[in-house]
Amino acid sequence: MKHVCIIVPLALLLLTPLALPGAARAQNLVTGYIAAPFKGYYGRNAGDLSLGTSQTGLLRQGALPVQYFDKGRLEDHSATVADPAWQVQRGRLTVELIERAPAFKVSGSTTSYGEIKALSANMHAPPEWFTGGSGLLDDGTVFVPYDATLRPAYGYIVPQYFWQYLNRADLFPGGWLAVAGLPLSDVFPTIVYKNGAPRQVMMQPYERIVLTYDAMNAPDWQVEMGNIGWDALLATGLLNRPQGGAKRIEVSLARQWLYAYQGDEMVFDAPVVTGKDGWETPQGSFKIFYKVALTDMKGEDKERGEKWEVKDVPHAMYFREGGFALHGAYWHNLFGTGARTSHGCVNLPLEAAETLYNWAPVGTAVIVY
Repeated sequence: MKHVCIIVPLALLLLTPLALPGAARAQNLVTGYIAAPFKGYYGRNAGDLSLGTSQTGLLRQGALPVQYFDKGRLEDHSATVADPAWQVQRGRLTVELIERAPAFKVSGSTTSYGEIKALSANMHAPPEWFTGGSGLLDDGTVFVPYDATLRPAYGYIVPQYFWQYLNRADLFPGGWLAVAGLPLSDVFPTIVYKNGAPRQVMMQPYERIVLTYDAMNAPDWQVEMGNIGWDALLATGLLNRPQGGAKRIEVSLARQWLYAYQGDEMVFDAPVVTGKDGWETPQGSFKIFYKVALTDMKGEDKERGEKWEVKDVPHAMYFREGGFALHGAYWHNLFGTGARTSHGCVNLPLEAAETLYNWAPVGTAVIVY
């Protein structure tokens, strides 16, 4: 069992989820809940790897029940689709974001969704011998036509490292097309932030997912799916970012940086240190529900044989049940370096923590992504 930071009174740990009226709105909830229409699909399709953690409960968009995850959105089409194999579908989020949020960056990279649209214009004619499906080219890459039934048409080139990934039976038991959709451009280089540092990777967008290739990663993690479910929640406002002059705090885990906004204006930013492996800082949309200027923090993980106790932790702002807080840290100076050493809390330099504590009242929105 994981224990983070400090045990506070139970009454302070009980958060009420936001109400969900007819329009889609994201909940402030404990992530990990799989809504009933999607349990079977999530289990059959290695959802922990291909979708990640749920970030909303069951929502309704138009007539469709939907649920958002780190890496995508699931849709319940059972009311209109008779074929059981297609009653749960993965939403075409990449296509939607290209149209609805062209300025938004793709999964924390330096490439925007609008730039993908520009890249998509560079299509290839099908090889003369191509009769449909996918075509293996002499250099080991694969030609895929931009056609829903894979008939001969102009299309894009998929590199072998992505093609092998797309044909993994454990991730795509029903075939890659249903999960990924068609490619939307050729592969291209972009910059992402890993442990706070920039790194060049190769990216290829598909209708329903985005893939990246990082040759510097361990072999099993060189190809990864981008968090476009998160992109959709943030870019389209489904996380209910405060409007007008309301205050909010955003924490970027990739950049290891905190940003404070009043309305649309960023008024403060600071480097941070977040949770280490096994004690990750939770992603989601939360609110500060308890503040204390000075407190002792302690915890124990018997399974790992780890126990800690820190006295006089300054300016603690609790934002999620289980003891997750923003607070000052006097015992290290690793802020913004990419080092993640906390037990799930967000550590701040002392002066920054004091500034934030005095600026952010109870109820201030906290968005971690």
